[in-house]
Amino acid sequence: MHTPLSTPLTPSTKREDTSERIIAAAGAAFAERGFRGTTIRQITTRAGVNVAAVNYYFRDKEELYLRVLREAKQCAAQIAIDDLEGTPEERVGRFIERFVHHLLDPERPAWHGRVLALEMSDPTPALDIIIRELTAPVYRSIRALIGEALQGAATPAELDLFAGSIIGQCVFYSHSRPIVEQLALDLAAAPDRVARIAAHITAFSLAGLRAFRTHSSDPAASIKISTPSPRRAARRQRLPLHD
Repeated sequence: MHTPLSTPLTPSTKREDTSERIIAAAGAAFAERGFRGTTIRQITTRAGVNVAAVNYYFRDKEELYLRVLREAKQCAAQIAIDDLEGTPEERVGRFIERFVHHLLDPERPAWHGRVLALEMSDPTPALDIIIRELTAPVYRSIRALIGEALQGAATPAELDLFAGSIIGQCVFYSHSRPIVEQLALDLAAAPDRVARIAAHITAFSLAGLRAFRTHSSDPAASIKISTPSPRRAARRQRLPLHD
């Protein structure tokens, strides 16, 4: 009895394959030239489809670009906070571990990070949608989790700073990978570098949270956010700059 080498593609499977090819081609093109510098013709040439296919699946360039951004951001947005188990500190650590492993996953398409970085540096109206749909829920969740770990000791502004610090450390190793690979040679060469990075960010961040929580009850020793007085700020502005 003859066994087919592959399962025949159904119309639905063919549509999904074409749609995915267009998204992948568009993602690579947008990552190179940005939204404004990329044409539909460049995308269709790369994807091996005609212009009508883009119009059929995505209506126009703006809708295709939004789908590309959603594709690039979706996996990170799916790092759920609710299913993390343990104490607040343990859950913060598990979030960091998941986030770092996602950002540094060797299977993650290179264009994911690049297209998001370009969008951040030269925003389009799509950024507001991505923030509202995908970024804000994760940010609010990790911010609330940090608040639990600090046991109510932080102000809203301080929670924002802590959330930004933790997320920023994770993102650094992804966005600055070429720099890390040249300057941190031992770390870059370590086979367990992703796990070590996640463990370091976790230990560093939790130490900061614990120190803040420990000293928050003592106003004299409290690690609080402060801004310079207007007079001090004015003096700083008048200081000469030296090369």
